[in-house]
Amino acid sequence: MPMKSLELTYNKEHHAVIANDVIKGKQEMTLQEARLLRLLITQVAKEDKDLKTYTAKISDLAEFLKIPKTHLYRDIKDICSRLLQRLVYIGTGDTKMPWKTFQWVQLAQYDGNGNLTLMLSNQIQPFVLALNERFTQYKLANILEMDSFYAIRLYELLKSDDHKRDFDGDYPEYSMEFLRQFFECEKKYDAFKDFRKRVIDIAVREINAKTDLQIDCVEYIKNSRAVVGLRFVFGYLKPRQLPGQLALDGDEVEA
Repeated sequence: MPMKSLELTYNKEHHAVIANDVIKGKQEMTLQEARLLRLLITQVAKEDKDLKTYTAKISDLAEFLKIPKTHLYRDIKDICSRLLQRLVYIGTGDTKMPWKTFQWVQLAQYDGNGNLTLMLSNQIQPFVLALNERFTQYKLANILEMDSFYAIRLYELLKSDDHKRDFDGDYPEYSMEFLRQFFECEKKYDAFKDFRKRVIDIAVREINAKTDLQIDCVEYIKNSRAVVGLRFVFGYLKPRQLPGQLALDGDEVEA
């Protein structure tokens, strides 16, 4: 018997709930793929026992995701085709340590009458369903207006480490090795000034302008003159400049 499909709902106040292991794993996708995937994740209800399929009118979905009406069906098909090939990478980066790779989505089906049916992969179920600990939760509205996938990723990363933040100067910090892998930039923006300009600065500006999170400044951790890590000073309060830390528009740092 075919599985009954539910109607996809569009509510920016709904929450995306994702396990931290997935948040901190490697992800590669376009901005529109990221929006569609996170919309699909918001459909998962707390009381669900298993994953379900969801059907939407392509015209409604495109309007919600702000996909231009020109070549609408072709664009939706391309987004879905690519998303079906995207993988979740969970692990430590050490090939000798445990790791896991699987698909985000297992079904994208068009019926020829304007309706699209989608389903997350069965393998991702433990990472979006019935989570009790080590998960990240945020309203869909916080990422829908973003124009950079890097901004979505940094927002999710900081939300996942919100518990590390306090007002005595203890904020999450990340090595450059981790950040380059996290943003899929191992082979891009080799000079730190380029990585900062094209990834970090853009992401921070979008987060501050469009989300509930406020990054007050970024501290650069150095080994001699080389930047080896970043510490993000953030919260949900009015922006403030903390003593001894570098503002985003501060002096240029050297790679």
